Amino acid sequence: MNNIFAMVTMESSNFYTKFALKSFFQNTDLDNDDEFFLIDNEKKNVNNFSHYKKIKIIKNNSPLSFAENVNQSLKIAIENKKNLVFLNNDIIFTKNWFNPIDKISEFISIPVNNQLFGYQSDCNNLILKATMKYEDFNENYNLLNEIVDKHKKKFRPGQKFQTPLMPFFCFKIPYKILNKIGYFDTSFGKGGGEDIDYRIRCAKEGYEVNFILDSYLLHFHGKSTWDGNETQEETELRNKIYTEKFLKKWGKNLTEIFIIRKNFLSVLKDKELDELFKNGKFGDLIRKLS
Repeated sequence: MNNIFAMVTMESSNFYTKFALKSFFQNTDLDNDDEFFLIDNEKKNVNNFSHYKKIKIIKNNSPLSFAENVNQSLKIAIENKKNLVFLNNDIIFTKNWFNPIDKISEFISIPVNNQLFGYQSDCNNLILKATMKYEDFNENYNLLNEIVDKHKKKFRPGQKFQTPLMPFFCFKIPYKILNKIGYFDTSFGKGGGEDIDYRIRCAKEGYEVNFILDSYLLHFHGKSTWDGNETQEETELRNKIYTEKFLKKWGKNLTEIFIIRKNFLSVLKDKELDELFKNGKFGDLIRKLS
């Protein structure tokens, strides 16, 4: 089945978009019927990206939230009966990153990245930290691909895993799942909570969300949200809004485990669910708690 790829660019992170697109089209094998949509969230000049033949530009009339932008991409995928691959624009795509994910149709898949596995090149000219700026990378594509090759050699092919926090910075939703689960909940605000909400809704229907070890990306992290684009007060307010909404929708236990992520181990032990947590079986944990 073919894919709808979608990426959002905005004023705060538009600088990173050109590097994301360059690395995407260099390192992604696309079928003729795959489509790529670049969503211009704040009416920036994105015409300089039109030389990529696959790109179709969507210009939002006014800025949309993360969930709203995902939803307009989901609508296109549903109407065309294709998978959705939604991409942050503060990513560097690596050689053959999509090949292992392209084969997956049974669950939502997310590549691993430098927030999960930090590395440095042999010459120390590239150090992959959890949060990075462009200057930390400086277009060292060869060194990055060497690091990715070493990463892949550390693990058996085909491995996947789950963690309590699984941000949807780059994710593929197979058509049969998105057609069943539907759209993202837009009531969480500008950004935060909607990906966890979608994960819970998937788990309740028996669908998992997994990190894929065979696919490794560089994620600069937070360039379209909190990293230099929000004051501390704005970040705290955004967090407060989506936490309160999540608590009202899913209750105290799921909120403590997946949003607050503090002081919840005793709850799991009392409910005899601590082994599921320790073994990374979060889909089973969600089904038990919800």
